[in-house]
Amino acid sequence: MEAVRLAVGTIIKPHGIKGELNVMMTDRAEADDFAPGACLFIEIEGLDVPFFVGTMRSRGADSLLITLDEITDERQAAELTGKTLYAMVDPAELDDDDELTAGALIGYEVIDQSSGLEIGRIADVQELTPGCWYFVIEGTGKLIPAVDEMILDIDPERRQVTMDLPRGLAEL
Repeated sequence: MEAVRLAVGTIIKPHGIKGELNVMMTDRAEADDFAPGACLFIEIEGLDVPFFVGTMRSRGADSLLITLDEITDERQAAELTGKTLYAMVDPAELDDDDELTAGALIGYEVIDQSSGLEIGRIADVQELTPGCWYFVIEGTGKLIPAVDEMILDIDPERRQVTMDLPRGLAEL
């Protein structure tokens, strides 16, 4: 089975002037994902571009400071602000409970089953009120409720989330 991309962190901002990055880890991230020498991917212009971790140090429970071998100054680091970091994993290594967290779906395409419309790619997940999560659709600002009852299928190989959206929501 082919490896799938799993979101393991988001680049929050540059740290210092030598290209170090402040990264917020997802709840699916493991320490090995950021170990020196590990390969992480960043989607740039629609392509998964590999980067190798140079150094890593902890900065709190969910935050790390890392360097990537190819990023050597503050300007390069600033260009990556807001980008998602992905690790390639074997789908068999994903939890047996078959539930991915909403953050792990960043980069997946949302498909509305009833209309057949491709809504767009998930760029972020936001909690607007406590316990009320939304997928933010890339480039549109659309918010799609991330509700278990609406999610019909998650296909890691095709990187798609098929949803049963209320009538009219897909067209907004």
